Amino acid sequence: MGGEAGPRAAAVVLAAGEARRFGGPKLAMPFGGSTVLGSVVSALVGAGVGPIVVVCGPNAPEVEPTLAGHDVRLVRNPDPARGMLSSVQAGVAALPQEAESFLIALGDQPRIRAEHIRRLLDEHEAGGSGIAVPTHGGKRGHPVVLDRRYRDEILEMDAIRTLRDLIHAHAGDVVVVEMSSDAVTRDIDTVSDYQDELRRIDK
Repeated sequence: MGGEAGPRAAAVVLAAGEARRFGGPKLAMPFGGSTVLGSVVSALVGAGVGPIVVVCGPNAPEVEPTLAGHDVRLVRNPDPARGMLSSVQAGVAALPQEAESFLIALGDQPRIRAEHIRRLLDEHEAGGSGIAVPTHGGKRGHPVVLDRRYRDEILEMDAIRTLRDLIHAHAGDVVVVEMSSDAVTRDIDTVSDYQDELRRIDK
């Protein structure tokens, strides 16, 4: 007797930024039929990813309402000012040990679609590489897929290193996946960025 296939990968969504340049709760801004953050989570769910851990900071009151109706675990980074790596580590630490692979996604890339994520996972699985990185027009982006063997290394990294450093250190274990959409290389820092993404919503 065969059971249902389990999730293809787990995911960490980074949503702890203070959005100072934006000047307000950017993750809760409307986008399509959802919000900026809700769109990212919906894409992950649509791609068959789970469990999904969303890492927030002092912005928890902004983040929580955007996740209504989504089956996610909210984890708080007590000091996101230490940098993005601290949020990555908080999220990876919260993933189940049995997760074979996991994505690191940005909470402010609302044009990411399920098909982008599925293609990235397909290439990761087919190539046998431990890391899959999407690109568009020669620029690398997110989400990034990592094999479980990198979990401990991520958790043990010191504060002066970044996820980019880890990927660079294991360049021979990276598959680069060219995407047709620039959704993987764009995120939202300012109100102008948000307006640009709204204009590009169907691209």
